[in-house]
Amino acid sequence: MKINTYVQNIDQLIACIQNGVDEIILEPLELARFGKLEAKSFNELAKKAHEENLKVALEWDVLMTESEFENKVKALKELNLEFVHNIRVQDVGAMNYVYENLKHPISIILETGNHNLKAVQTWVSAVDSRIHKVVLSVELAKDTLEEYCQKLSCPVELMAVGRILLFYTPRNLLSALTPQTDELRQKVMRSEEFIEATGESEESPHKGFPLVENRHGTFMFHIKRLYLLDHLDDLKAMGIDSVRYDLRFDENFEINKMSRLQNSNDGKEYKTQYPYDVIKGYFNINKTDVLFKKLKNYRIQRKDESYIGEVIEASKGNYMAITVKKHDITLGDKLKFITPEGKEMFCKVHELKNSKQEDIQVAKKDQLCLMNYFGGVWVKSQVYLAK
Repeated sequence: MKINTYVQNIDQLIACIQNGVDEIILEPLELARFGKLEAKSFNELAKKAHEENLKVALEWDVLMTESEFENKVKALKELNLEFVHNIRVQDVGAMNYVYENLKHPISIILETGNHNLKAVQTWVSAVDSRIHKVVLSVELAKDTLEEYCQKLSCPVELMAVGRILLFYTPRNLLSALTPQTDELRQKVMRSEEFIEATGESEESPHKGFPLVENRHGTFMFHIKRLYLLDHLDDLKAMGIDSVRYDLRFDENFEINKMSRLQNSNDGKEYKTQYPYDVIKGYFNINKTDVLFKKLKNYRIQRKDESYIGEVIEASKGNYMAITVKKHDITLGDKLKFITPEGKEMFCKVHELKNSKQEDIQVAKKDQLCLMNYFGGVWVKSQVYLAK
């Protein structure tokens, strides 16, 4: 497998040259979410890498409005693309511009969406023979990744180590907490500084989420880093063409150690030295859908035995409106109500009217009826015929 990583200065570039990295990713200030490179620095690093036979990828992964797009194109034209091997894009507009105006191979970043095979294949086919590779999401489980590698007509890249992005917004959420005149806020707007902080949840005990703000917006990351280096053998067997080491937020640029890892055993050994808490994410299996049932209030889920319908309105002291979905309601019936809080309450039908407020003896299926009000029974309460 090939190795690629982000490079932000000459020292990191030299480390990549010395340690057998196959491709470096350069992030221009205007075009990349975490870009720090002015045009001059970008051009110098790209030229140096080219002289050392190291492939250079340009990262253009910012999301853009129409008005912003023209400025990004101007920024792109300031870069010397002679030494760029391929351009990595995430935005459809960026992909289309590169395809129609440049001749570089295109790497498509699909880490934050388009997780089904049909969508991935559609992106790949959009650039025809210009496709260099596709960057797949770490949210895809091992079996899915293996299937995609077999069915895609181009090489696949996967992040093997690095921060996991949980949330992104183009809004400036951190600097908004500081005065307009604050020096740090002004530096962020001029791209001279990143604001970094940690966040915590008000609804759970989780805390320590890394937060980063720069001129492109605000980002929140998982508390732990993704680490798949102890699965290098699996990644090779699956058909992953290249693995990305995202070391942009590490205190030490340890590409020299990581590039020497040859198999899963090496990765397991290095894991004991890696200075951050790690997880393997969804690599073994993605079970996020098992939570869906827990998101539903089981207390108001219907049970078909003796089920009548649901309370859709309750006017205190006046009436309760019920949609009859299954069994009829007859004047004199005893009903059981299960409230959203799970309480069971019983009430006899003393009054029964239709939607025109005419007295009736029976409310049939698919009708709306009004019955006498009973305290404590509110909207979304489920109605049953009491035994």
